[in-house]
Amino acid sequence: MSLHIVNTPAAATEALGDAPGPVVVVPIYNSPDDVRLCVESLLRHTGTDIAILLIDDASPDPTTLDSVLAMEHSLQHRVVLFRHVENAGFVGSCNDAFQVCTGRDVVLVNSDVIVGAEWLTRLVAAARTSNTVATVSTLTNHGTILSVPARNEPGPLPEGLTPDEAARRVAAAAKLTRPVIPTDIGHCLYVTRAAIDVVGGFDFVFAPGYGEEVDFCQRAASRGFINIVADDVFTYHKGGSSFGMSPAKLQLQADHEAIINQRYPLYASSVQWASTSNRSALATALAVARRALVGTRVAVDGLCLGEQLMGTQRFVVETAVALSNQDDVAETHLFVPLDVPDYVTRATADHPRLHVHPIDGYELVDDHYDVVVRPYQVDHIVQLQWMRAIADASVVTQLDLIAYHNPAYFGSPVAWQRYRDVTEFAFDTVDGVAFISNHSLDEATREGLLSSHQQSAITYCGVDHRSGLLAGVQPAGAPHLQPGFVLSLGANYLHKHRVFTLELWGLLRERGFEGQLALVGARPPNGNTTAAEDAWLAEHPALAPHVVRLDSVGEAEKAWLLDHAALLMYPTLSEGFGMVPFEAAQAGVPVLTTRQGALDEVLPTELATTVSLVPQHNVELAERLLHDQSFRAEQVALLVAACERFTWEASAVALVDLVHRTLESPAGRRSFSAPSNLWVHQSRVVDRTVSVLRDRPRLHRILIGDDTRRQRTLRRGANWARRRFK
Repeated sequence: MSLHIVNTPAAATEALGDAPGPVVVVPIYNSPDDVRLCVESLLRHTGTDIAILLIDDASPDPTTLDSVLAMEHSLQHRVVLFRHVENAGFVGSCNDAFQVCTGRDVVLVNSDVIVGAEWLTRLVAAARTSNTVATVSTLTNHGTILSVPARNEPGPLPEGLTPDEAARRVAAAAKLTRPVIPTDIGHCLYVTRAAIDVVGGFDFVFAPGYGEEVDFCQRAASRGFINIVADDVFTYHKGGSSFGMSPAKLQLQADHEAIINQRYPLYASSVQWASTSNRSALATALAVARRALVGTRVAVDGLCLGEQLMGTQRFVVETAVALSNQDDVAETHLFVPLDVPDYVTRATADHPRLHVHPIDGYELVDDHYDVVVRPYQVDHIVQLQWMRAIADASVVTQLDLIAYHNPAYFGSPVAWQRYRDVTEFAFDTVDGVAFISNHSLDEATREGLLSSHQQSAITYCGVDHRSGLLAGVQPAGAPHLQPGFVLSLGANYLHKHRVFTLELWGLLRERGFEGQLALVGARPPNGNTTAAEDAWLAEHPALAPHVVRLDSVGEAEKAWLLDHAALLMYPTLSEGFGMVPFEAAQAGVPVLTTRQGALDEVLPTELATTVSLVPQHNVELAERLLHDQSFRAEQVALLVAACERFTWEASAVALVDLVHRTLESPAGRRSFSAPSNLWVHQSRVVDRTVSVLRDRPRLHRILIGDDTRRQRTLRRGANWARRRFK
């Protein structure tokens, strides 16, 4: 092949000969360095059967084409250099190209563009997805609504990325959705011959440039054509090389925009929609490309992280840390209350990709993330609103559905209905749902909560908690608790079945066991076993002094209890996962547990569990677990071995996979409005007051002890205040 130099359209047509379409066209005006880089990339990444037409628009700089002329004898492509005798402007150059390339599609490439591997093959594939395509644009770093990684903000490539590597990453990640856009972005533009034949060339009213592509696309769209973006093609665009940033350029833009707005009154609105929608196909394609270039940025809702480290708090911290250690996650941002707990500082100190952000409640933040993860259930609409505002997608972990289908845990039908409404609204609104067991997933499916538009996954929990968050501390409310006691952990909800523990422990005492019983867990205001426990203790006055009842304890106190217990009883009737048996085993404590709910799924099949739900049937098993050292060790070893299956690393891997699937197919494209009867937090003052009491158990017990009339009255008052005051 060789370089053909011509100076008329007819000569250019003859020089192109029978070269197949599309023809790659580069309008040139000065900028010799840009021209050299552009042409070199075209020659490097375009098939040799494709002709390249260079249109030099009478560049006054004599060095503009030196690099091209130097290649004359080494070219493998058919390259035609069409030199204008007089400057015709960008519009004139493009119209010449449309004329010269008779019967063929045309690809217009600005001279300050660098293309990547397979760029043209992918553009052609996009153009051929429909016979109604008029134009195909590419993603770029400098292209208004097609800019990545910063949406709508032209800028340089991310540090360390070359144009070739950026193109490779975007192509590898693309989902080939080819979204429709209101107008092409002309830095690299595929124009089909069908559109040219129907619409004609660019309108000279837009000479020398700016607005001509918009006008062309609007004319094409009005005739039934579409303009799309090849979401698997990224081209580097320097930007501004042809006209500079002079006042004359700005005035030219303003004048031509006025013409566009006059001709097409709805154009500005269509661009506004395309540039701001977070749920469109274009937004999804841009997000995929952004993640390919800079990685996934994850936000974690950690606003439950109060002063006291408890089970939910540990779950959130462990999830955030595990996410930050994943190769697929570039940054993890953990949002916490203004008073950052010490355990959060300690847990996150050695994780440079985990950033902690103290905020005042669910206030909006300046940054935007790919996804926000809430590793615990939603209970207020404001949480959903916040998640949607700060990220492209949202993922929530649904721990269980016990309260959803159990009215016993609510003080009134209205309260239960509100809880159910919030749960249903959360499922309708979030993009992905993580479940900590197949049992929980099955429950959501049974209730009709999980729909086909959502991504879901079983992530389980990790039970390999990192040591050192807190040292064990004897509970302040149990100074006389002696080592060797039987332990029950968990709020005394009805499904925790604590009366079973009392009765079985009583039978053990009758048979000679001398250890105390520690019933540890909050006493919720509704659906608890407090009255039944009181009745049992009243019927057994000799045993009552040996029973220690504690409200909920933090992780440090729980660690002490597990270190000094002889046996853990866990006769629960329903669990979303059941972490307590694993925690006990890791502390060397055997467990007498049921297989109810998810426990049958997560416990090893060889583990000895309750014979039935009748205490009398389990006395012999309990005695073996207390006194048979070989059996105790065997049972503990079975659970410890099972812990290897449930790690925070494995949970994070499953969660990241869910995040990626959610980001690729966001569910919430439609708009949602919260029903008027949903409980919405409106008062930060009330919420912060409640948080202070919740995070300080001693103060909580003094002022509003669990299961007291005072607690129920204040709870109703706080809920009323949330809805009435800001």
